[in-house]
Amino acid sequence: MSQTGITANSDILSNLTGSRLAMLEATDLARRYTIKAGLLGRGLEQLLARAENRIIERILISRLKFALRQAGSLEAAELHISQMRGGYESGAVETLPSFLPRGLGKAEADRPHQQKENPDTPKRKTSNRPIILYVAGGGFIMPPSRKQKNMVQRFAEAVDCEILMVAHRLAPEHPFPAAPMDFAAHYLGLLEQGHHPENIFLAADTAGASIVLGAVQMLQQDGNRLPAGIVLFSPWCDLSLSGWSYITQSMSSQSPFRMETAAFCARLYLRDEPVTSPLASPVFADQAGWPPILIHTSENDLHFDDAIRMAENGQKHGCDVRINYWDSPRHHLERLSSEAAAQSFREVNAFINRHWRPGPA
Repeated sequence: MSQTGITANSDILSNLTGSRLAMLEATDLARRYTIKAGLLGRGLEQLLARAENRIIERILISRLKFALRQAGSLEAAELHISQMRGGYESGAVETLPSFLPRGLGKAEADRPHQQKENPDTPKRKTSNRPIILYVAGGGFIMPPSRKQKNMVQRFAEAVDCEILMVAHRLAPEHPFPAAPMDFAAHYLGLLEQGHHPENIFLAADTAGASIVLGAVQMLQQDGNRLPAGIVLFSPWCDLSLSGWSYITQSMSSQSPFRMETAAFCARLYLRDEPVTSPLASPVFADQAGWPPILIHTSENDLHFDDAIRMAENGQKHGCDVRINYWDSPRHHLERLSSEAAAQSFREVNAFINRHWRPGPA
């Protein structure tokens, strides 16, 4: 195909996404943010991001190839998974080094944010302040990394809320629907402790979005009261990988992830569950009755089309879904400390203040 043909096809795909975004922006359901930097600063940021993306891509692909080579031996595969998870959680094995926020030590970084308890307060009495239940993405197969724990610490400080970073069973040992069932149980546990739905917000990044929104559907089906709102960072909501961004970004240097890595994780997680199951792929769900949802992402993200479809479906089903997206070359830009990440957290803080309804004391 000629260079002219390639450019024409690229323009067609851009226009398909652009027109949908324009409609969402016209109804104030999507907003684009530009990272403010000089020409030299933006060029350096693009160069660093592309280098980071290529490193992550190469490491992920090499690890997946190694994992596949162990598939013939259950013992070897289990040992490999155990070593990978331990190293990932401790920070010994990462795609890139973790960057600790200023003034934050390692011991603090590895500890989820907790508000100080008043010794005179009875154990079951809860604070009449917002609390965020957070699940970190790890492709459904990995525990939270140090970088994600650091990000949640900065997030908690920025929004001045207690954040509970909760665990879930991991695939492939515990495939779907174990993870959303675990998260739903965590939410119900908060209610049993005396927290009110009006005080609770749910949040997640990447694959954690599928887990959270699957849990919301389970809670809704069982007649439980739903939380005040949901915040999603670079959400992965379509395990069928049917959005255009999965194709365009897989061929781009702007994304560290490719369809191969996403398909590998989705297969381990879903097993025999259809990829279009609404509980696993929320882009196919009926969003009627869901709480307000705020999505933060990058226009270069592999999952960008998921964000657009969630907003379009929300508009169709009467659910308030809003997108803030940046012209950042970073996937999950909040994971590294930057002005864009600080801006993202400020927008989340405004969202919480807008939708928080203090429950009875």
